[in-house]
Amino acid sequence: MSWTIRRMADGDIDAVVALAEKISEAPHWNREEYLRCATPDGAASLQRAGFVAGVEGELLGFSVGKLVAGVCELESVAVSPENRGQGIGRALFNAVADWARAGGAVRLELEVRASNHRAIKLYENAGLRREGLRATYYQSPEEDAVLMGKVLATGGKLS
Repeated sequence: MSWTIRRMADGDIDAVVALAEKISEAPHWNREEYLRCATPDGAASLQRAGFVAGVEGELLGFSVGKLVAGVCELESVAVSPENRGQGIGRALFNAVADWARAGGAVRLELEVRASNHRAIKLYENAGLRREGLRATYYQSPEEDAVLMGKVLATGGKLS
């Protein structure tokens, strides 16, 4: 299967919301929140970006990042369960990291459910380090968050 990664657009939002609802680890935001990640008419957002992976009109996954004061927060990488293990998550992660670097970010940070071993492995393979634990950060079910981060550009510091 030959899939592609591109910026999220307004027309992707319904499919993104539907996919997020099927993936327990994905953020279950409302439509308007995901719409803030889309690029209307190809214009580039300087603070938030969403990316989608797809093939022949089918959404396979998405990622979202937010850029604030030189730090990119990776808010989500979600891939449909039947399409995992094909490199889609890695490509979606890289799309956010590349966007963040182009936007001047020097650091990338995230939190991930402690039980999400597949995602933790993806992030470790991408060079992120475990930096801490946020107790009972997630709800439904209650769970700790593993804090991870990495330097994206010269001059950034790992704290």
